[in-house]
Amino acid sequence: MSVRCPVLLCREENAYGAEVCGGCRTPLSGYARLHIYPAYLFNQGLAAARAGRLAAARDCFAAVVHWCPGDTEARNALALAGLRLGDRSEAYRQWTEVLDRRPGDPKAAQGLARLAEQAEAGGSSVPGDVSGAREVSGSGPGTG
Repeated sequence: MSVRCPVLLCREENAYGAEVCGGCRTPLSGYARLHIYPAYLFNQGLAAARAGRLAAARDCFAAVVHWCPGDTEARNALALAGLRLGDRSEAYRQWTEVLDRRPGDPKAAQGLARLAEQAEAGGSSVPGDVSGAREVSGSGPGTG
């Protein structure tokens, strides 16, 4: 694993443990820790979810999404945690955002299909039109 120098005029690749950039001498150790922190938070969220601490898992996934808005795996996990906590509108919002960013994402499509089924079965509604969401075969969102 390497760390690219954050200085735009340098951008040199450096070994992960390098204290300073070999090209411009910019301190890298703090930048490297920040670079991997979203992955750390995501793993903390997974551990919390597996331990049944869904609110803590949701908070970790929300932090990753805030930090890395394009991370569709974190958005899928956030949506599923929200759904399991009873926040159907947040699950819907996150899964539609995933599909906007990555059309055809199977976890998001299956999650929206699950929301549509629940809405039909329970007579409740979710913001937007989830009735047209298609179900995708495979394992459910966030399984594993």
